Amino acid sequence: MINQYVWKLYLESGGNEVVKAFEQNLAHRFTKKYSEFIGGLRQKYTVSKWIIDNEFDQMIQLYEFYKEKNFTNNKFSPIDEEDIYNFFISFLIYMLGFEENENIEMVDLFSPFIDYLASFSTELTLHAPDVFVPYYFSLNYNVLKIIADTFDITLPELPVKADYEGRLFYYVDLCRALHEFKRDNGWSSFELFAFLYDFAPAYIGGTSSYIISDLPDPSGAYFIGGSKDDPFLSESEDAITIWQCSPETKAGDMIVMYLCSPVSAVDSVWRSCSLGFIDPFFYYYRCTYICSPVKMKQVGIKLMRSDKIIGSMPIVKKNMQGLNGVELKPSEYNHLLELGKCDAMRLEYSSVNSDKEYSTEKEVEDNVIKPLLKKIGYDQTDYVQQLYLEIGNHNHALIPDFVLLPEIKGNNRSAFAVLEAKRSITKSKDLTAAKSQVRSYAKLLGAKYAAVVSQEKVWVFSSVDDYSDELFSCAIMELTKDNLYELKKIIGK
Repeated sequence: MINQYVWKLYLESGGNEVVKAFEQNLAHRFTKKYSEFIGGLRQKYTVSKWIIDNEFDQMIQLYEFYKEKNFTNNKFSPIDEEDIYNFFISFLIYMLGFEENENIEMVDLFSPFIDYLASFSTELTLHAPDVFVPYYFSLNYNVLKIIADTFDITLPELPVKADYEGRLFYYVDLCRALHEFKRDNGWSSFELFAFLYDFAPAYIGGTSSYIISDLPDPSGAYFIGGSKDDPFLSESEDAITIWQCSPETKAGDMIVMYLCSPVSAVDSVWRSCSLGFIDPFFYYYRCTYICSPVKMKQVGIKLMRSDKIIGSMPIVKKNMQGLNGVELKPSEYNHLLELGKCDAMRLEYSSVNSDKEYSTEKEVEDNVIKPLLKKIGYDQTDYVQQLYLEIGNHNHALIPDFVLLPEIKGNNRSAFAVLEAKRSITKSKDLTAAKSQVRSYAKLLGAKYAAVVSQEKVWVFSSVDDYSDELFSCAIMELTKDNLYELKKIIGK
């Protein structure tokens, strides 16, 4: 729920004008100025100029279609709550020029719907503002998710990627959830729209709520693919853009751009500047924001196939088909940079002598920490990796590796325990540094426990003595029976 005093201050300090702008355009007369109005709001939480310009064009086209038509007597008749899905599908079929009796695949409706999501959702809202919501979070579902977490809005469960019907109807389910939040607060629909696109984005910090400027060291590297004429591709050093990638991408990870056309070559290396996320209205579903491109001498597919290291990669053997989000091993990534004479950041790793040793921090996370968490009662819904914690006035962030049982209420974030992953700790100075790092996270979250986990050992500290003395420590190889039981008693779910 929102703090009603803060909301009242917002309305009195200009928010009422935003509410009025939504009401005038979506309830009475849709004007050309609406495109500029939405574009101005979008700039507060959208880093991509292409996205802003695209939605601006959609609003202009919608205006040209209606030519300031008065909607007062042109509303849809009341829509039966039970029939809203059929109504929604009938609307799309009509707008897209299909016949009702055609054999239509859901993807045939889903693809154009998301391409013109701002336009379609606005038009639906023009006719039924108490049922639908104009959607101006295209390629920014992560912002909506942050808003929902901040203000305790229960969003519908995300459908899987291949469920195009579920992803299409997700818009309807989302409208229902947002209007329920509106009713809980006693708002009009137009107050809801002002909340979504003006108040809430500013409250969470706008683009700084998800774009991380102070990037941590990379923990992995991923392939992405594009073409020279892709509207999202830029060679500017200041470029920030969205791209299809693994949702497991972490802030700071290295992103290797392979140009599928016209050159079939690795062309540049970027950094992930957001956490990877799922966007149900992005056709490719999985994405992250990337920045800081570094050009390199192009490494063509022929050279990649013939190279002893790169040529053995399964994705290269598949001729780079389905490459978006495919992870590179540190040795592969570093070698690829050498081939391209690229001065982008390398990945740190160590050579290993047995299958029980891990060369990267990510391998420790996947092969040690996650199985360990499962053994002490946690599933993947019980913890968050890389929880974004703002410090100060949206200008700095801390990003802990694992946060157990996090609670997010407004701007307040808390947790039961925090775990910091390290590839290897064999020296006391390394443990001291890791302990200091996890202590800062734990204090910020008010966590009862803090832990450091490497491939060799786990150490647990308690808030009782300000995370100073070891409450528990044990070698990973000795975490069986009694020792595992003791650990579970302390930080188990």
